[in-house]
Amino acid sequence: KNFKSEDYLGGAFVISKNVSNFVKNTEFISYIGSDSKFLNKVKKNISNNLKIDFIKKKNSPTILKRRYVDQTNNIKLFGVYDSNDDQLNIKQENELYNKIKKKIKKFDLVIVSDFGHGFITKKISNLICSNAKYLALNTQINSSNLGYHSLKNYNKSNCLIINERELRYELRDKNSKIEILMKDLSKRQKVRNLIVTRGTRGSVLYNSLSKNFFYCPALANRIIDKIGAGDSMLSLISLSLFVKFNEDLSLLTGSLAAAQSVGTVGNKNSINKIS
Repeated sequence: KNFKSEDYLGGAFVISKNVSNFVKNTEFISYIGSDSKFLNKVKKNISNNLKIDFIKKKNSPTILKRRYVDQTNNIKLFGVYDSNDDQLNIKQENELYNKIKKKIKKFDLVIVSDFGHGFITKKISNLICSNAKYLALNTQINSSNLGYHSLKNYNKSNCLIINERELRYELRDKNSKIEILMKDLSKRQKVRNLIVTRGTRGSVLYNSLSKNFFYCPALANRIIDKIGAGDSMLSLISLSLFVKFNEDLSLLTGSLAAAQSVGTVGNKNSINKIS
């Protein structure tokens, strides 16, 4: 049997890479492990208009997710994740706080992708929510943070993207109509534009000011791997809403980005403006 392995940069780096293909200047703040593993790989993948600023998280590896896939039908068999989800220590939390405080007002748009790996503490999320000119947000529930991770740290955002499973988990509601849940969450978390992705059933956007819903079908004609689809959607829909595209066009743009993403394995390619 033939075995092959491929590796890609993932997580929030993908979002910053996507965004940098559409704007003049992007800065990416995150953490890497104290051993600086993969730092050279990251540096090789950055373009002129993308800056990186990393904190070396103490006693932590750089997060590595290995997924073992059956090549015949491209189904993930299992995953092995190397990470330390402890919160930043006080010293490093203050370092991050000062970095963000110094820079945040200079940026038109702030995108937070919170995967629940202990980087964004309550103090940091409060700083971001009260200082970002325009905040787009995704807090992802995954197998390692289930039961601990929540939107509660974010009390105000211009744009929030969440999948239907996460929405139902957040509100502990299995059966209600999705529109009812979207209204409820928007009110509770003060969200201007809430986008819920529903896999093959497309996506829904709710604008809490106009109280209108907008719908878009799933646009992918070839699905190879759904990893990174939500990140691609977030990248493009946040830019679209920020520059005041109307809701239908914003949802379409984000959905086209997601469709482009699911056509490749993992995060092999960033979203390209021309394609």
